[in-house]
Amino acid sequence: MQEQRGARPLFWFRAHLQKIDIGFAVVVTIANLLGLLVRDYGAGAPPFRDPDFWAVLFALAAGAPLAVRRRYPVLVALAVGAGYYLAGFLGYSSLGGSFAVLVATYTLGMHAALLPGLLIVAASTGGSLVYAFMHQESFAAQGQALGPEVLGAIVIQFIGLWAVGRTLRARRIYLDDLEDRADRLERTAAAEVRAALAEERTRVARELHDVVAHHVSVMTVQAAAARRTVKRAPDRSIEAMQAVEETGREALAEMRRIVGALRETDEGTEARELAPQAGVSELDHLLERAREAGLEVDFTVVGSERPLPSSVDLAIFRVVQESLTNTLKHAGPTRAAVLLRYEPDAVVVAVTDDGGRGRPATPGRRPGHGLVGMRERVTLNGGTLETRPRSVGGFEVVARLPLDRVAS
Repeated sequence: MQEQRGARPLFWFRAHLQKIDIGFAVVVTIANLLGLLVRDYGAGAPPFRDPDFWAVLFALAAGAPLAVRRRYPVLVALAVGAGYYLAGFLGYSSLGGSFAVLVATYTLGMHAALLPGLLIVAASTGGSLVYAFMHQESFAAQGQALGPEVLGAIVIQFIGLWAVGRTLRARRIYLDDLEDRADRLERTAAAEVRAALAEERTRVARELHDVVAHHVSVMTVQAAAARRTVKRAPDRSIEAMQAVEETGREALAEMRRIVGALRETDEGTEARELAPQAGVSELDHLLERAREAGLEVDFTVVGSERPLPSSVDLAIFRVVQESLTNTLKHAGPTRAAVLLRYEPDAVVVAVTDDGGRGRPATPGRRPGHGLVGMRERVTLNGGTLETRPRSVGGFEVVARLPLDRVAS
């Protein structure tokens, strides 16, 4: 609370810089006009000229432009310097103008480019030195000898104020750059978070589609079989409904596993421990569920089995799952074959069906997000996916996933 109270004056100051500059210019201009009433520095010093129109004009020129010193630092420095030095060299009193020139010099360092600022500071310093030589009597009347100390002080005050302005300018630019960089980093981080969330939502949607589509297709077929046999074979209907119940529970368990990926631990720092991802080891269970739904499935493995990367392992499972789901959905209970072939540098999975009872499958009968999801999974793993109708009827899905990134 104390820090906020202390920061309020600073915030107010930054929000009203233009008004502050105008007020400051008014005060300096009034001081310049009052300074015209000073006639001399003391005994022995030559008196100043009586104020007239030109004296008032010079006093205004040496003060009023300070109202826009931040916006036009070079022009303000030229105007203030001209008013101050013309008044001094022409014999008018310009006590207030000296302060205005110093403020304009600081403003040059703070807001002007390097070369124009240096040139004007050099001219102001030179003008002050010339003025000091021309009015040595005035310095002597104040008890000051025009020696190296006085001349050095004149040079130091101009160069020093300009250097202070340049230093603060560099610091301001540096802080602005830090703030801009922090804003960019914050925007980048926010964009990365949004992209990660979008990618996660896409992944979860794809997973849910695979799970729901497959299990609901199996449950639909099993429920239809139970309905057809409920009168003539009640025992088979009960078995079918038990299979529906088991399939539904498996679907709910897998959906909980998928949605659980979006949950955090109680500490909110790490993801919850999830059940192992589905993979090749789960294919037998997947094929068994398809057989319970009335689909005759042959499963063949060619080559020596080996450990697979988790992403490739999951991609193979999803390709088989989605392909069998499409077979049940579009061709009805029929015959299908799953081939898993291990090659030296790749693994190939192929799923074919015979199109059902006299209903050959065509590409147009495979709509939806299933094939898109399969292709995306395979492509992300650097593989290729081919989907095509078979010349003898039915449909074929072939995915080839490279293993060149896996250490042998």
